[in-house]
Amino acid sequence: MDESLTDRLDDLEWWLRVLGRPVVDLLVPGLPPDGIRRHGPLPASVAEWFAWHDGVTLGAGQQHQDIEIIPGYAPLALAEATGLRPAYDGDPVLGETWLPLLASADGDLFAACWSGPDEPRVVAVRAGEPSRVEFPDLLSMVVLFVDCYRRAAFAVGADGRLTMDPTLYDELYDDLDSPRG
Repeated sequence: MDESLTDRLDDLEWWLRVLGRPVVDLLVPGLPPDGIRRHGPLPASVAEWFAWHDGVTLGAGQQHQDIEIIPGYAPLALAEATGLRPAYDGDPVLGETWLPLLASADGDLFAACWSGPDEPRVVAVRAGEPSRVEFPDLLSMVVLFVDCYRRAAFAVGADGRLTMDPTLYDELYDDLDSPRG
């Protein structure tokens, strides 16, 4: 049976719900196809991402931890993602056709990057580090995130924040055979 990106995104949301994460109630409904097309032609998997949820509802006094779907990172709305692109112009790994999907409070990103009809890869952009391909596609990224919740590499700490066990994350990541270098 083939895995669909939407099914795995739903699994990710299920884990957030089980863990009582506030982001579940802040997720914005996904965009319809015409709302996605307004932002230009996008690969099917990128359109599927924004059809799942279009970012989160932001409010005054909100803490970033309330909108995170993985430790440190929150989903972006398509309009917000498009608006962030100029701040990263010239990044040779991102290239010309890309969109950020997740962002940290410090401006780190997970971005979908593509060329022509190729399936988008996911590039990690982190302050002070060179950008690099982190996942061969969006499905691999989400499968890893779900597995991280299932295997407790991602958990809720005593302070109520999402935490990550870096050793276990690396073990699970290595099992993916991803292109991280």
